[in-house]
Amino acid sequence: MDMVLQNVLRGLVTYRTIIYILLGVGILVYLRMFIIGVMEWKKSVFSLERRIAQRRLVSASTGLILLSLLLVGEFLLVTLIDPRMPAQSSESQVSMDPLIVPTTTLQLDENHTSRTPPVVEDSDASVEQGELVFECVEDQVEITEPTDGGMIRGTVEIIGSVYVDNFGSYKYEFSPVGNINWITIAAGNQLKLHESIGFWYTSELTPGRYLLRLVPLDNTGEELMPCIITVEVVGPKE
Repeated sequence: MDMVLQNVLRGLVTYRTIIYILLGVGILVYLRMFIIGVMEWKKSVFSLERRIAQRRLVSASTGLILLSLLLVGEFLLVTLIDPRMPAQSSESQVSMDPLIVPTTTLQLDENHTSRTPPVVEDSDASVEQGELVFECVEDQVEITEPTDGGMIRGTVEIIGSVYVDNFGSYKYEFSPVGNINWITIAAGNQLKLHESIGFWYTSELTPGRYLLRLVPLDNTGEELMPCIITVEVVGPKE
């Protein structure tokens, strides 16, 4: 349902020029009807003529109000809602089912320990995750929402920053805690600074602890130092 709503809103934004033209033509037509109705009402002498003119005025007024509201709604959608929607690009914005599309972008380094590693309860899992190399740097590569160690459910908007030199694109991925297997959620090709990076749909995930990774890529496609946080996916509210 969320994807259907996003597609509908994006369609309204994409074809905003056509929608503005159609609404403008409709408003002009009903405005003409309203003016004609006013003139007929002023010229009417008999009660029957006056009632007919009044009905035309009511019809024209209703049409004008409805079309004006639609015009205002389209304007608000384009100016206020669209900037907060996740960016999509046919080439670099790849939306995927988080349960279907695994990746093999495992970052391991035997000679280094992790920087600010996520808290893990399983001792065996912590050995594997201790080999991950990552660093969350404020105003460069960071995830501020959800918070590290926080609980999430349903549709989650990811807020943070991807603001690095020689920027090319970014992607964000998740993996179950302990069994490192990064699964790509989506990607983008725009610099971000304390703003929406994208959405993560967790409704079909098994409740538990997960790693969320934000990976910047330079303009040659090379992966840079990622930021990793730990979150706990909980079930729907009862």
